[in-house]
Amino acid sequence: MPLLLENSQTVPDLSPQNILDTTREKFKKVVQESKPLFAWFSLTEECDLRCKYCFADSSKPVESELSTAEALHIIDNIAEAGTQAIVFGGGEPTLRKDLSEIVQHSSRYMSVAINTNGQALDRYYIERLAQAGLSQIKISVDGLQDTHDWNRGKGSFEKAIEGLKAGKVAGIPRVIMIATVSQRNYKEVSGMVKLAMELGVDFSVVEFLPLGRGMQEKGWGLTQDQTRDLQRYLMEARRLYGAKRIIFENRYIITEDEHAQKICIDPNKPVDVFDFCVGCPNGIYQYCINATGKVTAGDITTLEIGDLRKEKLGTIWRDSDVLNLLRDREKLKGKCGDCEYKYICGGCRRRAYTYTGDLMAEDPGCWRK
Repeated sequence: MPLLLENSQTVPDLSPQNILDTTREKFKKVVQESKPLFAWFSLTEECDLRCKYCFADSSKPVESELSTAEALHIIDNIAEAGTQAIVFGGGEPTLRKDLSEIVQHSSRYMSVAINTNGQALDRYYIERLAQAGLSQIKISVDGLQDTHDWNRGKGSFEKAIEGLKAGKVAGIPRVIMIATVSQRNYKEVSGMVKLAMELGVDFSVVEFLPLGRGMQEKGWGLTQDQTRDLQRYLMEARRLYGAKRIIFENRYIITEDEHAQKICIDPNKPVDVFDFCVGCPNGIYQYCINATGKVTAGDITTLEIGDLRKEKLGTIWRDSDVLNLLRDREKLKGKCGDCEYKYICGGCRRRAYTYTGDLMAEDPGCWRK
């Protein structure tokens, strides 16, 4: 993967203490006004593929998965609490026969997306989802053809690409190719970006973590230097293709991106959760729901903090000890706790918890010394 971007300079005339003081006050205001704006909802643990790294270890439905009525009731619950956007995932959400009904009900309240492997997405199926109100579709592509098929199964790459094309034809407002980046496909990222641009779709990445079936492949994680180079490359790709075309969790890079720093650190700029960089969004505006209706601490899916079959999301969001801990960055440890950027980055709490078992430990993926 070519490295196109050299180190940016930080915002001039601001010392580390200035940065810390300014962003601390802004972060406090964001926390005071925080709402559960964004949800990831795993509708099922069933999946028709067996990806080698699957964080959910998906295969068969788990016992007591939500019925249609229960899923719709939960949508009403989270809408009441202020949720504005939702991504339905799994498992594989298209295996639920009621997906169109759930999408249609959700679209009354919020922006609706699905994250899918793309295997079931023929033109007629996608048109049905579009008519139901789907505003975004994310299709997983984990490398160029040989790499993708090695991970997901022969022929799955071609079906995923056809799904991306079908999404465009059906008029889904936003179609995204999403890649989980690991040692297996790190060198193919630039090729995947090129392919996405040729298809006229957006490109998004997440980094591999050793969860689920991925626990057997701990050596697939990126090194700190690779994480740095990946994020620098994606920043340059944004400059080439537009910020809306290239999507990634840009924590860490905030320490180098002068434009983003000016937005986040400017003491004269009013605070807005969508404008102010908070880095890790868990407990600030993001949460997850699993296939049995349990709420988890953002994308830290092993930490269950409530049950939407029995409780109101607003109460869980306000009272959860885990979420309130995530909102207290004074309790960050190691280099994350000492960093002047902790209020606009905070490291990846999911990565820290996965590797150390400590929610507030320093993030082992950060390249800053």
